[in-house]
Amino acid sequence: MAVMMRGGMQGDPCLIDDLHAALDMARTGDAARETEMTDRIRDLSYDMELRQAGYLVRSACGAIDAVLRCSDRAAGLSFAEHEIDKVQDMLLRASAA
Repeated sequence: MAVMMRGGMQGDPCLIDDLHAALDMARTGDAARETEMTDRIRDLSYDMELRQAGYLVRSACGAIDAVLRCSDRAAGLSFAEHEIDKVQDMLLRASAA
């Protein structure tokens, strides 16, 4: 799990890996581990310097959580991947600036 400290996680590839790992837990139906991961990622996102990035991380966590509840699992997985991609794009733009 990535350690997100104030000012220290922008561009951290572990964050994206953690989001993908949580999505994999949702994909396999492991609700307990998925929820544990997204809760921790979400909690740590409040310490991100870039508020927009923190918001996008929380949005991605919500999309991952929703995979287990949605009736169209394929659409849920696709939307969660899209939300993770948005986080990655934001972090790449922030690290390039």
